[in-house]
Amino acid sequence: MVVNPTAGKGRAAHAGTGVLAGLRRAGHDVVDLSGPDAAVALARARAAVDGTGGTHGPAAPVDALVVVGGDGMVHLGAQAVAGTDVPLGIVPVGTGNDFAATLGLPVRDPAAAGAALCRALDAGPAGRRPVDAALATGPGLDGGPRWVAGAVSAGLDAAVNARANQLRHPRGSARYTVAAALELARYRPWSYRLTFDGVADHDADHDAGAGTALRLRPGPAGTATWTGRAALVTAANGPQIGGGIRVAPAASLDDGLLDVLVATDLSKAGAVAVFPRMFTGGHVRRRKVHLVRARAVTVEPGPDAWAAGERPLPVAHADGERLGPLPLRVEVRAHALRVLVEPC
Repeated sequence: MVVNPTAGKGRAAHAGTGVLAGLRRAGHDVVDLSGPDAAVALARARAAVDGTGGTHGPAAPVDALVVVGGDGMVHLGAQAVAGTDVPLGIVPVGTGNDFAATLGLPVRDPAAAGAALCRALDAGPAGRRPVDAALATGPGLDGGPRWVAGAVSAGLDAAVNARANQLRHPRGSARYTVAAALELARYRPWSYRLTFDGVADHDADHDAGAGTALRLRPGPAGTATWTGRAALVTAANGPQIGGGIRVAPAASLDDGLLDVLVATDLSKAGAVAVFPRMFTGGHVRRRKVHLVRARAVTVEPGPDAWAAGERPLPVAHADGERLGPLPLRVEVRAHALRVLVEPC
């Protein structure tokens, strides 16, 4: 088990103690892998998953990895278990908890989440749900390739995420509201080039007459490209980010596709109008907001990105964590992640 002691305004530390005790009372052998920082905790988690735990972990591979915290801890856990048979258990007590909410887990109720976790473990294979994960790669990514549970943001939402991470006040979800106001005040659309692989459909969620579809240009080997200015570029594995922002309302965790949101060339007034609608999913019906379902997308700076007077492109974020600068590729890997969810 790995606990983020700062998640949920410090609630995770207390929650972790309770969950650890509850798992042990239920007869499970639990090793606390929490470390002084995320890098140490991840190293310990990876060692526990592959059975080289050393002084801080078991000498044999663990049966499951449990994380206590928010989406950042889910992101950490995914780095250790994605692509393996070891399932990920989640006790969601962070600020956002978007991935856990999508799974239907008890959010901000550690006692209920711990009890559900025990029931999932007791259910054996029936308590392990396979879901998709995305793999982000690129020359500038921090720490190399990264697994993503929820979404990769590379536009205005990434800029808001970065600003929120810099703010000390206010605490909790209100920090994102303040960060959004600050970023919208200086917003201008950025120049992008997007290359899609395995396009299944696009603009499927638009109402009739909402606007023209995103104009994709066919490329080699079944690819398709789009070049232009955009406010939002988000490759979503799940439907929500940022503590309830319904960025891709129809996205599914197990369809083998990414829902790529592209909000094209919005004015500042347009961006201000679209952003609050993202909490309900109503933004997908706006004329300049498009959804492309594809197996993978490569996000690069567009031809005008380096022109004089251009603002730097936002640094990409995933699951609320910094990834690194563009370019990057995001590719879905079907059923790469197993999560502990009690059977219905």
